[in-house]
Parts: sequence; structure tokens; C-alpha cells
Amino acid sequence: MGACGTEPQEQQAAGHGRGGTRAEGGPIAMSSTSLQRSIHIDAPVEKVFDFVKDPKNTFEAFFEGASTVAEKDIAPDAGEGSVWSWQSHLLFLPFHGTLTRQDYVPHERIVDHSSTGVTWTYTFEPDETATTLALEVEVSSPVPFLDKIEVKVFSKGESDLVTWLGSIKKAIET
Repeated sequence: MGACGTEPQEQQAAGHGRGGTRAEGGPIAMSSTSLQRSIHIDAPVEKVFDFVKDPKNTFEAFFEGASTVAEKDIAPDAGEGSVWSWQSHLLFLPFHGTLTRQDYVPHERIVDHSSTGVTWTYTFEPDETATTLALEVEVSSPVPFLDKIEVKVFSKGESDLVTWLGSIKKAIET
């Protein structure tokens, strides 16, 4: 990472499988893969948080104009319990789903879960002049190892997180 924090920095990258079979009468075991990266953004935490809390902004960064996000049921300040519908195209295939805000702590953390099994966790760490934004993307599936296949087929893994965080940084700093 450069002295002014212009390059994304890896926090942790891990793939974990928690696959298994359904126990008699028990919950369905989920298999999940998690990727995590962070970036230093030259902006106060309030500005970074306000940008990220709107899924229209993050989907634009992730899908580069190939997505739409519509508000369905928005809680005060777009906080916990807010719901958006979304549509996008990946590999020329249309995808759609519902995004639900599961956790919301102003200027600290946002957790959004999609009906497609993807969870985005954003954490914000302010310093004297800027903010470190960390992003964890977790892909879950009730089918063992399907999460790993989804990550391999529909993304470039960690390099996508680097690109997405770079797009967010550019949008906020310009």
C-alpha cells in the first residue's frame, strides 16, 4: 500500500466450508466462502459511511452500471430492516434478488444480506484524516461446496474486491 493509502490492502482472505447434511429435524448445514479486503480512503468516516449505506452506490461500483436497485421498505436513515430489490447481469445472465440490511451501526458497520446467499459486511475505521473501509463478502449455500463454485464462476475472487473497493474510493474522493 502506498504512503497515502491509494492501494487496497488485504486484511484476510479465507475460504471455509461448513458443509454437511441435514440432521434429523435439525437446521440445514450451510457451506460458505468468505473473502475480505480493505482500502484507505482520504475522506472522513461520515462521508464514506453515507456513500456506502446507499446500495445504489455500492451496486454501481460492483456492477459498473449493469444493475438497478429500487427501495422497497426503508427504515429511518436506511438502517437495520431496510429492504431493496435489485437486478443485475453477470456473464450475460440476468440475476435479481432482495437485499436486507441486517445490521447498522452508524460510522462503524453495515451488514447487507441478499436473497441469493451473498452477505456484504462493511466496517469503517476512522483515523485523523481518513477512513479505512473493510469489506467482507460471504457466499453461502445449503449445497456443500456450491459456494466455492459460485465464487469461481461468477467472480475473480479477491481481485474483484480490490476493484470494487477501488471504485468506491474513486467515487468518494472525486
